[in-house]
Amino acid sequence: MSIINNLEEKLVPIATWINKNNYINGIRKAFIILMPLLMIGSIFLIISVFPSTIYQDFMYNKFGPSWKNTLDIPIRATFSLIAVYVSFLVAQQLGKQFKIDSTTVGLLSLVSFFILTPLEYTATLGKVITFTWLGSRGVFVAMVISIVVVKIFKFFVAHNILLRMPDGVPPEVTKSFEALIPGTVILSLALLLRITMMNTHYGTIHDFIYNILALPLRSLGTSFIGSLLTVLSISLLWSVGINSGSMVNGFIRPFWLENQIDNINALKEGLPLPHIITEQFFDMIWMGGAGSTLSLLLAIILFAKSNHIRSVGAIGAIPGIFNINEPVLFGLPIILNPIMLIPFNIVPLVMLTTQYIAMSIGLVSRPLGLPFPWPTPAIISGFITVGDISGSLMQIANLIIGALIYLPFLRILDKASKYEEKQLEIFEKSNRN
Repeated sequence: MSIINNLEEKLVPIATWINKNNYINGIRKAFIILMPLLMIGSIFLIISVFPSTIYQDFMYNKFGPSWKNTLDIPIRATFSLIAVYVSFLVAQQLGKQFKIDSTTVGLLSLVSFFILTPLEYTATLGKVITFTWLGSRGVFVAMVISIVVVKIFKFFVAHNILLRMPDGVPPEVTKSFEALIPGTVILSLALLLRITMMNTHYGTIHDFIYNILALPLRSLGTSFIGSLLTVLSISLLWSVGINSGSMVNGFIRPFWLENQIDNINALKEGLPLPHIITEQFFDMIWMGGAGSTLSLLLAIILFAKSNHIRSVGAIGAIPGIFNINEPVLFGLPIILNPIMLIPFNIVPLVMLTTQYIAMSIGLVSRPLGLPFPWPTPAIISGFITVGDISGSLMQIANLIIGALIYLPFLRILDKASKYEEKQLEIFEKSNRN
């Protein structure tokens, strides 16, 4: 138990700080709000690129050669403008965290983002805003802009540097005028930064931040080693009872998202998918929830003998299919249990490794990048992730591997539980006699 106590002593304060951090919470909530929009875009994308020659021929004959161009409109309106939505939503959610005018800071962030986003001159079209930085590549910059805008606005509010209106003026009008001073300063600073960057070899703040910060962080976070660290951090935090999935994902999701949209764009163009690591890659691993406990449930159903463990398996089976595993985590228990925490942390790492290798060598298709709801059951989620049966087969293989890893530890727990039940039965019989 000393190992668990040491983990708890070190990890709980970190997790508490993260949970209370307004910036992390605001960013996380913004991306949660954004996810349904991406799912809707995915529906149109699936209709456009569904991998069936019969289907594609039918749509071509029924709706003409430009039918995909029509579907491309909502796809572009969702995926290709994601940085625009992030620039507003992150600032808005941070505004709510700090109890300042969330709509105003959201709009100021959005306008600042547009001021800092380069225009491209085309002789036939005039000046147009390109999609280069409005899509996934601009997400990191959009978040940075949102944070800076909120901090500046918060400074003006805290120091009461606002244009006050007389009593009796409607609240909406008062809020509008209060935003004039901080808003003017924020947009002026954005313009000054734009002019400054134009006189550097980077040209824009987008190029500067993307190359100096975003690209290295993305390379680390979406690498094999970075993925192992992501999975391990989630499992370790859960080991002491901290619900860590959304907490950890909040840091790395912007980089997963860029890989995801790169894959979607390649899918639209009929090109090979460039990336293995996307958020859906991890969704394939978390079968049953943290610790990939669907494998444990499989082992319980097939091999457990004690009444307690079998009852936990029966109670946890249906929720586990939909990736809800609290009945198993706290009923078995796994949390703070030094025996079960060993496979709980090892199994996801092994699954990630086998899945990564299988996708790297082409044995399993790469993730398409299409988001789906996290309660989607295993095998179905594998098929949706990669668009063919290889994803489902990969999950089945991983389920079996995970069950085999869990089994020796389960048997230790099962024997102990069976022994306690037998002792209780003997005690009850002796009392009756």
